[in-house]
Amino acid sequence: MKSISAYLVAALLTFTACSKPDSESDPNPIPGTGKVTEAGAPDEDTKAEKVIGTAGGTLTSNDGEITIDIPAGALAANQTVSIQRITNKNPMGLRKAYRLLPHGVQFTKPVNITFDYSDEDITGTIPEALGIAYQDDKGIWQAIGSTTLDKDEQTISVKTTHFSDWSFFESFVMKASATFVDPGTTVQLEIESDANIMGPLQNDERPIGERHSMSAEFVKGWKLAGAGTLTPNKEKATYKAPATVPTAPNPVAVSAEIKLNKPGLFLVLTHITIADDGEISVRVNGGAWITQKATAATKFGDNYYGVADGDGDETGRYIFIRWTGGVGTTPFKSPKVNYGTHSHYQVNGNTYICSYVQGEELVASGGGVTITSMGEKGGFIEGTADINPAGYGPKMEPVARVEAKFKVRRYW
Repeated sequence: MKSISAYLVAALLTFTACSKPDSESDPNPIPGTGKVTEAGAPDEDTKAEKVIGTAGGTLTSNDGEITIDIPAGALAANQTVSIQRITNKNPMGLRKAYRLLPHGVQFTKPVNITFDYSDEDITGTIPEALGIAYQDDKGIWQAIGSTTLDKDEQTISVKTTHFSDWSFFESFVMKASATFVDPGTTVQLEIESDANIMGPLQNDERPIGERHSMSAEFVKGWKLAGAGTLTPNKEKATYKAPATVPTAPNPVAVSAEIKLNKPGLFLVLTHITIADDGEISVRVNGGAWITQKATAATKFGDNYYGVADGDGDETGRYIFIRWTGGVGTTPFKSPKVNYGTHSHYQVNGNTYICSYVQGEELVASGGGVTITSMGEKGGFIEGTADINPAGYGPKMEPVARVEAKFKVRRYW
């Protein structure tokens, strides 16, 4: 376990307020008060509730993200305690906030509030930059100065003697306009921070200000590990990906050093993957494979979509694949069904489709779509499609077998 100050990072345990930079060197001078925000709106059916008495007890939110530990003797009598998930209005907040009820209850001993965090929560920042805050009766979020960070368990905790609306937040973070890009793409990067990040503590609390660009004096340098070019500009930088997909390293890493008027530099970074969105190949009746660049896969409800377009080439070639579910094979659906597994291949104004005319009835083709890997966010979905037989032309005749194989980017 490691105690830290909620508004500082790494080994910073205490802080003496720095002087305010002049307006010429800092276009965003530090304001003296926090940002007033409205109260968060409660989610439906997300309230965890429990009666806790003098012996103390523990209550965890229904989503498992926040836990309250009430020690023995903190309450003089039985009390119904609840955790209601709400929208997070903290200017630097992460994920949801939580309303701890009843607001008027006062504890004779401090209770412990613990938030879980994930690797995604520290993308572009570091665990030591995380803090916990509550919203006061003026609508200002107050960061608590003393928190406890456990990197092994990925939790951050604070002690309090009152209930309110609580959230955890990031003191600063590197933001990138994109993290998965095509070759030659330009990415804008910026260090954002709480406007009051360098403000002094008052009774172990500090008001949280508006999210804005970090003062340039705190950003000491930018570095790039990998292909491409990086052009620093104070608290901002521009990265341009190479003209072709690099072999290694990929993703590339862009980092920035932060110094907060204390010994030591604190490194934040983000990774940028350079790759196209994939490709789809198709062949008819065992002929040569024709490969085309694909758009990234999309998701709508339970349906996933992969598309390759000829971009106006002379053949007017177009490939469309839709499937449901994850890894495995799903057969083509009846033509009477609006959604579900489907594929068609259009070329030279004619279409091969996953249904054909049998007698006087339109029936689904044999085969289906097989997904071999759904990949991770930013990775690739891989699979094949087999339309056997495919209906061809205006009469939907079963005269061809169409096969496809695809590798398309997944961004969700």
